[in-house]
Amino acid sequence: MKKRDVYVKNGNNCRTIAVIILILICVAAGAAAEENAAEKNADDQRVMRLDTVVVTAEKGDATFQTGDVDLEQTPAFYSVITRDEFEGKIEDLSEVIRKEAGIQVRQSGGLGSFASVSLRGSSGEQVMIFLDGVLLNDASGGGVDLSNIALSDVESVEIYRGVTPVNFGKASVGGVVNIRTRRSEDGFSASASAGGGSFDTWKGSAFFNHKPGKWDYLFSADYTESKNDFKFLNDKGTSYNPDDDEVERRNNARVDQTSVLGKAGYDFSDTVRLDLVNQWFDKSQGLPDWRNNESTEASLDTQRNIATVKLTADDLGKYHLNTATQISYSWKEEEYDDRLGQIGLGRQHTCDTTSRISTNFYTEWLTEFNALSLMLDYQHEMYKPDDLLNSTTSADSNRDFFSAGLQNSFFLWAHQLTLTPALRYTYIHDELESAVSSHGVSLEGRTRSEDYFSPQVGLRYQPADWLVIRSNLAKYVREPSFFELFGDRGFFTGNEDLEAEEGVNFDIGFEVNWQTGNRWLSRVSLNAAWFHSDVDNLITQSFDARGVGKSVNISESEIFGYETALRVDFLKYLRLVANATWQDTANKSEIAAFSGKHLPGRFSRSYLTRLEGIFGGVRTWVEYIKDENMYYDTANLLPAEDKEEVNIGLSWMFSPVLLTLEARNIQDNQYEDFNGYPMPGEAYYATVKYSW
Repeated sequence: MKKRDVYVKNGNNCRTIAVIILILICVAAGAAAEENAAEKNADDQRVMRLDTVVVTAEKGDATFQTGDVDLEQTPAFYSVITRDEFEGKIEDLSEVIRKEAGIQVRQSGGLGSFASVSLRGSSGEQVMIFLDGVLLNDASGGGVDLSNIALSDVESVEIYRGVTPVNFGKASVGGVVNIRTRRSEDGFSASASAGGGSFDTWKGSAFFNHKPGKWDYLFSADYTESKNDFKFLNDKGTSYNPDDDEVERRNNARVDQTSVLGKAGYDFSDTVRLDLVNQWFDKSQGLPDWRNNESTEASLDTQRNIATVKLTADDLGKYHLNTATQISYSWKEEEYDDRLGQIGLGRQHTCDTTSRISTNFYTEWLTEFNALSLMLDYQHEMYKPDDLLNSTTSADSNRDFFSAGLQNSFFLWAHQLTLTPALRYTYIHDELESAVSSHGVSLEGRTRSEDYFSPQVGLRYQPADWLVIRSNLAKYVREPSFFELFGDRGFFTGNEDLEAEEGVNFDIGFEVNWQTGNRWLSRVSLNAAWFHSDVDNLITQSFDARGVGKSVNISESEIFGYETALRVDFLKYLRLVANATWQDTANKSEIAAFSGKHLPGRFSRSYLTRLEGIFGGVRTWVEYIKDENMYYDTANLLPAEDKEEVNIGLSWMFSPVLLTLEARNIQDNQYEDFNGYPMPGEAYYATVKYSW
């Protein structure tokens, strides 16, 4: 497509968006004026029915359990995304959380492709991801693939930036994303949904919950598939020569995945409860090569199961302690098949298995003046790589991880001021078993142990009902992964001398929540924060003349910036949401070619604007997303194009049916979060949900 045609098309789309916004405002204003005339003498107290973007959980919430973060007292900057935000949509977790301030997501293709998250300029490995308190980050490394978490199982997503509450067994430089799966509620409820759309995408899910008394059980299942055969402009790897560019369909990018969640619980009393949880996930996906060859057959199959037993016992002893004890076993198998050598360096066919046994104990002592919390966490993780092409013995790795955290929140000045100091102690022991190399050479086993303390302190000050001031200072450590320490498959050698990354985070900001009581402007919410992070011994990769890589520590990196979020409820039927993040990342490497450069894979500026309207059972929305200034490489020689995306949608609830229509990226712009891996252009989806 010629640039002139793109400009014309974008201009038409912008005019279309402007018309949609104008219609939303006019309809809402007309509806409000009509109701004012009809009810001018009536009581003006009404309940706003718009969806909530960020909420604060209360301990009175039926789904709140001991071990959950008390959002009323935490000093951390956080967001909570409720199920209402993605119910009835064909989305994955990465598309949901990337709309929050301070958060960026990189994705390697269409639905189900690899996706990693960055909080305030951190790397994917520096962000800890939990599923109901179970850590998903593997000791083998690589960060968590967000596409491997099915939204059908999710009740809410909690995002903590800058400081990690002691409730979580592990903290890191970037922060924490905690995914809470659905929990049983009183009575019976059930639903089923089906949908589809562009690129031969199909999705179906089912859910039911029953709690007749002391017993309760819950079941959720989801299946999604897509060919991901979107069109894109293939430059054949010769960006300097536009003559060979050709519009093609993406090859070998198919994905199909299944997720099943089962829960059972029993209330022994009002203060003692037992929960049993099992979550199964299975995904099969093709892996396209950068040339987009039709003959590519590479694939990655992932299977994961997490089984958990949790006992909650509250109001114990004379100090009325609340406790939560959790034991879990997780197992994950990834089979990477590139026997034709079409993707990586040479022929590869591997099956890597990760299993982990973990125990976590949390207790809290609550008084009128303080909340004292203690966390103990132990994990034993086993990583077994298996080379299916060779008869050589693979080197298995084991990691023992122990963490203890103590936190106390002091309530001062009639609870206006909350001061929360905390201290974590962490001990890690790594072991690489003996093996035989691909050349038949015996390799001796190796061990490594280290421990460290991580202090933190947070402040929450509420001088008025409508104003909250927060600030946090914390030190965090990220230990090297097995991949970085011991290498992998001969193309990446290990470095046992690696030191752990050590980071110091600081942030300060405020929150304003102003309820006006006026239907024309009923609520204004504004959050803003300044953040700064220094990371010493940053782990990065270097390559020699043979193309063999090795992890090394560089001196340090610095990240600082601002994030802000605005929400305005006005004209009684409209809501405006706007987020913005400005951040500067600096590599302070001793290598001259990298010193002072931006850290790769982070946008310097991110913006989101969303206008939402609701009248009766109909809700419409239009949103604009833009990301600017990112580099693919450490030397900043490969700049990425700025991203600009417009999405619109409509949902219609005519009880008990919910119909959702979505149009994404209606400007049909295409980008590459990872160099050489294009993402889809415009796409359209429809979903129908029936509830009992």
